Amino acid sequence: MKYYSMKMYILVFLLFLYQCSVVTEIIATETAANKNKSLLVDTKCSKCHTLNRVFIHARTEEEWHTVIGEMMAKIPGWFGPEDAEQIFVEIITNRQERVKEITAERRDYADNRFLFLDRCAICHPVNRILKENRSPEEWCETVERMRSEAGDYITAEDATSIAAFLSKRSEVLKEDAGSELFVAKCLVCHPPGEKILLARHNRAEWEEIVKDRQQFARNATPRIRIGNEDAAAIVELLIKTQGPEPDRISP
Repeated sequence: MKYYSMKMYILVFLLFLYQCSVVTEIIATETAANKNKSLLVDTKCSKCHTLNRVFIHARTEEEWHTVIGEMMAKIPGWFGPEDAEQIFVEIITNRQERVKEITAERRDYADNRFLFLDRCAICHPVNRILKENRSPEEWCETVERMRSEAGDYITAEDATSIAAFLSKRSEVLKEDAGSELFVAKCLVCHPPGEKILLARHNRAEWEEIVKDRQQFARNATPRIRIGNEDAAAIVELLIKTQGPEPDRISP
């Protein structure tokens, strides 16, 4: 009898462990499904914005109601009042987790160009920023305002480096004849501008690239055609702003 009782005890214990494992598996499956489930904010708001841009902004509940209402009015029929309320709830419920995920992907860069691209292109097309012609004080004010909206994604140190990069670039653009040509002839075809800004080349390489764009634009509308004088001015600008790194310059 004692042996039988022990056997039953072991059997019940094993059954209990099995049930626990089944329940754990069900919970894990449901958690994964919920995590991968597409939210309405993902499908509706990504039509016009990156989702990082949607979630990174720190806003009050009243501000979110206002913003969502404005977006609903901009594209009539895309989502209605019930959808708007669901989107609001999803943002308030999921924002902290999304911001953690976004911030976890943030990287540090020694080159301020890359830092600028990583922190600023999350919300804005780069060409929109590069077209601006501002003083160092104005850039500091602008970047600080963006930092206040981006929460932890842009640190105070990041803001200082980005403002310094944009200020230095603006000074060069102000004094260079090729700056307006660069905006009018180059950025018009390369929105959002990351591809151009990431590149560093020596004079011969930039000349070859600009010459290739000259050929490409020959049959385009007159406003983006590049003449020889314009091409030379654009090359000079690119050498100043995106020439080779100092340690790569040939003697």
